[in-house]
Amino acid sequence: MTRVNVWGVGIGLVLGAAAMSIGACADDGLVRETPRERAEVTEAAPVADDASVVDVARAEYQDGRYRGIFEDGGEQQVSIQFDLRDGVMSGVRFRHLQYRGVDYGALEEDDAFYPVLQQHRQIADYLNGRPLSAIDDVKSPGDIAEDIDGFTGATIRGAKIASALRDALNRDIYSPANGLVRSVPDAGNGRYRGVYGDGGEQQVSVQFSVANGTLTGISFRHLQYRGTDYRRLEQGDQLYPIVIQHQQITEYLEGRPLEAIFDLHTPGEFIDDVDGWTGATIRGAKVFSAMRDALNRGLYTPPNGFSTEIEGYADGRYRGTYGDGGEQQVSIQFHLNGGVIENVSFRHLAYRGTNYRALEEGDTLYPILTQHQQIADYLDGRPLSSIIDLHSPGDFVADIDGWTGATVRANKVYSAMRDALNRGTY
Repeated sequence: MTRVNVWGVGIGLVLGAAAMSIGACADDGLVRETPRERAEVTEAAPVADDASVVDVARAEYQDGRYRGIFEDGGEQQVSIQFDLRDGVMSGVRFRHLQYRGVDYGALEEDDAFYPVLQQHRQIADYLNGRPLSAIDDVKSPGDIAEDIDGFTGATIRGAKIASALRDALNRDIYSPANGLVRSVPDAGNGRYRGVYGDGGEQQVSVQFSVANGTLTGISFRHLQYRGTDYRRLEQGDQLYPIVIQHQQITEYLEGRPLEAIFDLHTPGEFIDDVDGWTGATIRGAKVFSAMRDALNRGLYTPPNGFSTEIEGYADGRYRGTYGDGGEQQVSIQFHLNGGVIENVSFRHLAYRGTNYRALEEGDTLYPILTQHQQIADYLDGRPLSSIIDLHSPGDFVADIDGWTGATVRANKVYSAMRDALNRGTY
């Protein structure tokens, strides 16, 4: 059996470097930019000669703006935005880049890692005007980024950028350019959870259930912007109207068909103006992104008799995360080899500020770490379809010191693994 590593190893955006660097950009909150800014999508550059997949991209992805993230090690490391017209990318920019708590967008030109910023700009420049197939080119950054002051282009962590770009596409349109195609994936009955992150923080965490194609039980598990936890605000706070408006979102969606999530792109049609906060400026696109993320991850809590089918995926390494309550709780890595899971490792395990991977034997919570190691051991060498077993962990996770295997939140691990598969090979 392949050795399973529960502890994992943290890596930056540059191999062999202690950190990485990237440019800063303006951010937006739980209210959107002006309608003019919202409608403004950067004009696409001429199509490159190698745009062989543009026709396929046109059929799959709508014109407009997309946003995605890559997370690992308990932090949001890459947040990226780009515009898409006729399958061609433009306006590519990094909204946030971070490693081990350092916001590299704040670095000055004389910083030792400033060359890495320049290399990332070169990657963005390369993507502009190219078809979506160019995303895979980013995994070979040495062919794109120059060597600068001892930093070689080949050591840039292009896989993190590619993962964030694919996440953006998976989440569907963030700001539509030419109307909307209201197409949603098939969703089985049960409970779903998803998140939207930007600017280095988890801003929206949402939960809902689907019953025969109808939305029910919608709730926000987390609402935050620039450190303000909106769910903790009290009436009378100047930002409380935004809380009311998000409650109106849940009330509007309740009992409607799943495709009603596309109405979140026009929130002014169903959200009231409250104390000077207009419904039209609510960032419904962030809620839409979180709900699409939830659907992409599959069922969080399935009913009895749910489908256990898992489609095939390419061989290679995969990385994904599960987040909730404003924090990254699970970060996982694994390999697929002929449809078999290998080399499972938890790169991050946290809950309410406790880093489980840093616990020592004898800690009252250490049994939970041991149980997660049992999850990794169980999955190793099994077919990919075995991730479905994570919905019934009591069948293979032992009871330890009063912590029962059946109560381990293995569905969080399932969600992280589905996220990894959605992103493609790392």
